[in-house]
Amino acid sequence: MVWAIVKSNEKTCTQISVLINAPNESKLYSKSDILHILKQNNIKWEGKVIKEIELSSVHKILAKENYIKSVDRVHFIGSKLQIEVTLYDILLEVQPQNGDKFLLDVNGVYLPYTPKIENDVIVAQGAIPSSFQLKETVSRNNSELYELFSMALLINENSFYKELFHKLYINDKQEIILYPSVGKLPILMGTAQDAQNKLKSLMYMYKDILPYMNEDKYVQLDLRFKNRIIATKSKA
Repeated sequence: MVWAIVKSNEKTCTQISVLINAPNESKLYSKSDILHILKQNNIKWEGKVIKEIELSSVHKILAKENYIKSVDRVHFIGSKLQIEVTLYDILLEVQPQNGDKFLLDVNGVYLPYTPKIENDVIVAQGAIPSSFQLKETVSRNNSELYELFSMALLINENSFYKELFHKLYINDKQEIILYPSVGKLPILMGTAQDAQNKLKSLMYMYKDILPYMNEDKYVQLDLRFKNRIIATKSKA
């Protein structure tokens, strides 16, 4: 067995395989991106003897990348180097009024913004604090952002809401407004308190009432009050 291991380590690396566990088919990293990162850090594998390739170095380099949640495995299968990584599952693209854009994953982890983010990620805008530390997790102490994060989670967990809402906004009164991709009426939610029941009522509104309403006569739907949906008429 020892002899077999020694002989195996003296073989030449013939190829490299990169397996990316990407939630929702995320395009944050491709195989070519991973290989480019390794080459930039002087990790060479083409024609190298297996024992000369430091697997721990490969692991450390990839673990530092912003959008790689975990480096699951770096190992050889015969003469093939195989790398397995898992990416963060991005939930929100946050655009504060004053400050740089950033991202939140489904667990509330702060990540830097990248233009590679998919178009179907929910966008949050408005009076949002922009001070944060990368890789930290949003907490209840940051009440405005935590409310938006909680609302986005509810939307993301339901296919109907996820298809309908791609934009959240928080106004100067710290009230959450949802902007639908279908129809014209913004939805004033108020806070995230009792949001699940509010969204259930809204689903009923969209399926059974709005198709028969002339939306041009109204400016918004107001869900701030329990068991009520108020359609605010346009002054015009």
